[in-house]
Amino acid sequence: MLPNIGTARMNQQDRINSVSNDWEADPWDASDEVADAQLSGFKLRANKPLEWIPIRTSGQSIFGIDVSKLTSADVKFYTTHDGEEMLLMQLTWHGWPDPPEWRLASRPHGSKKSSWSSWGYFSELPRAWTMPEASKS
Repeated sequence: MLPNIGTARMNQQDRINSVSNDWEADPWDASDEVADAQLSGFKLRANKPLEWIPIRTSGQSIFGIDVSKLTSADVKFYTTHDGEEMLLMQLTWHGWPDPPEWRLASRPHGSKKSSWSSWGYFSELPRAWTMPEASKS
């Protein structure tokens, strides 16, 4: 199940003035077109059976990025699925006025020079995703 983000389109002004977003665009003041694309991309990935791996057990680097750099950016988990490298961030500061707790980013697998695409911030992890046992508490 997806977070309660509904099916109705939320325009930029509604998103900016909402204090109870289950999903938020990145950046929060993104245009409607950018936000719609991010939400669509998030929904697509939220339905995939992703198995997340904690970065703390991964070694020196993930996807060619030093683990310490990822940690400083709030990255907690990573995975590869359907030709994409994915990072899952758990924000230290979250909840209004900050974004929701989680953020998802991805890029094509093996494409170290490609930029990361953000799929927004969200308050609950999708049910299709499998988290490591220790992170479920």
